[in-house]
Amino acid sequence: MEGGASISLPRRRVLQAAFCAAATLLAGCERSPVTPAGQPPLRIAIDLWAGYYPLLLARELGYLKAAGVEVEITLPENTRRLLSDFSSGRYDGVCVSLGDVVTLTRTSPDVRMVLASDESVGGDVLLARHASPDAAWLRGKRVGTSLGGFGELLVLRFLARYGLTFDDVKLVNADASSVPELLERNEIDLGHCWEPYVSMARKKGFEAVFSTSDTPGLIIDGLIFHNTVLQQRPDAVRAVVAAWFRAQEWWNSHPAEGDQRLLVLLKGRTDDVSRNGMRLLGLAENRAKFRHGDTDSSILHVADQYIDHFVARGYLLRRPDPGSLIDARMLP
Repeated sequence: MEGGASISLPRRRVLQAAFCAAATLLAGCERSPVTPAGQPPLRIAIDLWAGYYPLLLARELGYLKAAGVEVEITLPENTRRLLSDFSSGRYDGVCVSLGDVVTLTRTSPDVRMVLASDESVGGDVLLARHASPDAAWLRGKRVGTSLGGFGELLVLRFLARYGLTFDDVKLVNADASSVPELLERNEIDLGHCWEPYVSMARKKGFEAVFSTSDTPGLIIDGLIFHNTVLQQRPDAVRAVVAAWFRAQEWWNSHPAEGDQRLLVLLKGRTDDVSRNGMRLLGLAENRAKFRHGDTDSSILHVADQYIDHFVARGYLLRRPDPGSLIDARMLP
């Protein structure tokens, strides 16, 4: 080499590759964006539920940006409106329960769950003023839950404990966010909701009579997209999923700091980001949940139970294939 100023092309490529590999180990190579210029951000809506907060942390910690994907996150604070807006195409993806994924197939048969965010292990609760109900007390009572939603099956499991069915009570359509107020105004006698609404109701004197701690594996939540989005922007979705798991791992390692960041992000919406009553599901748990199985440890098995329930209730005229509701290809 003359004067040491030139490097052959093959060698230059080798050195560039080595430099990038080293940089990845130390600080991460700059990735090319998976949201190309001119293409809108992915629009994702989530409920107030700590199982979905890794997405907020992924944005706050810069993991989405580092992955080269832009995401617009919305918190409608009304599950029914969230589902309706998703069906109409306002959102590319939403975070909802597996039961809601099943009912969404009525209007959006192409939906796919790409990530299981968490399992409710006591976080979904039936609340009442009367803490120790029996069959005689329950008969004729007004039970609030989102009709056609995943909470119906939880209510049915509760009633079955006392040998009762829906015919023995009066179901009232109630979004989880409205349950504390409806209980206080005596418009319902029991109501299904989740945190932070459970804590709101407890402060008003209502107590838990049943929860998902009694029904392990029944309520699984996750991130879903329209299949057209998965076909058109698979790299962007994979980037979101990878950033999600990265943020979840960080939160597990830094719980106090993560909670504080979330409290700031959610200021005005909730002062509770507790993960009590839920189990966050990491990558290994997702791979296990997405496998076929004949117990509630398999999402496909649980989905089949929701399908049976909603067909029996007349909400579904077409029986979807449980396997069509899941797309494990987006997992890292």
